Amino acid sequence: MNKHDERTQNRERIILGVEDTPEDMLLMRTVLTSAGYSFVGARDGQECLQLVTRVKPRLILLDVEMQWLTGFEVCRRLRQNRELNDVPIVFLTARNSRFDVKMGVDAGGDDYMAKPFDPQKLLVRARYWIARGAAGKRGRKQSAA
Repeated sequence: MNKHDERTQNRERIILGVEDTPEDMLLMRTVLTSAGYSFVGARDGQECLQLVTRVKPRLILLDVEMQWLTGFEVCRRLRQNRELNDVPIVFLTARNSRFDVKMGVDAGGDDYMAKPFDPQKLLVRARYWIARGAAGKRGRKQSAA
């Protein structure tokens, strides 16, 4: 495999985690990198919005309660960008009422996981959404219409 192929393969495995709690960020990073994914962390929504177009992740794991911008607002902004519209977004948050889940879906999120999260479930969901990717998302939206 040449260096270009390696870079392309690594880019296809990038996960952007947006989390303001250092312990949760470390757990996400440890679980996902041990499974072979590249992990980029952002501490808040503003940092996420600055990083996302440069990093071009295959999946975004997004906390809801953060300084300055909520995860719901970050998700809405990401969905307005055509380049990012097909990137799966999974909310990973302690806010898990039915109302919060509905807000996440309405904002454009694809999945919703409650904290504290099970590391194995996180890995299963990450694999699922990366494998499903953009084609699955378009299919889901068409079938829901």
